[in-house]
Amino acid sequence: MKTYFKQLFEYDKWANQILLDKFEKQFPVNPRIYELFSHTLSAQRVWLDRVLELPQSVAVWSERLPEEMKEDTENYNAAWQNFISGLSDDDFEKNIHYTNTQGDTFDTRLVDILTHVINHGTHHRGNIVTLMKEEGFVLAHLDFILFIRTT
Repeated sequence: MKTYFKQLFEYDKWANQILLDKFEKQFPVNPRIYELFSHTLSAQRVWLDRVLELPQSVAVWSERLPEEMKEDTENYNAAWQNFISGLSDDDFEKNIHYTNTQGDTFDTRLVDILTHVINHGTHHRGNIVTLMKEEGFVLAHLDFILFIRTT
């Protein structure tokens, strides 16, 4: 499982980088594009804080400049990769106890949290690509299978 999730987080970084490269060539007009991208990064950090049993270090809807998004993409991915590298096979089945942003407490298996983090990013990148299409961007191809073929 370790190899699988390390690969999924590499895919996540790859897909984010493609969008960031598009933003450098054509600045998005709709502020929702950057809001959603920033939100995906914040959510990654929030979940990392939870699995590391750290206090929440960012707001779920933090605003970031493009340079900060690029830096956080790199830093958060490195932190997730480091975390996953230190896991044993049994760790993936362990429950993580955490409190969400509404103050509710939960116990969720780590494997489910990791899956959620990846799916959350994919979901919002789909939202972002839809908004980019409305602005006439040449659309990014972010399919996982393309990542597999090109890396």
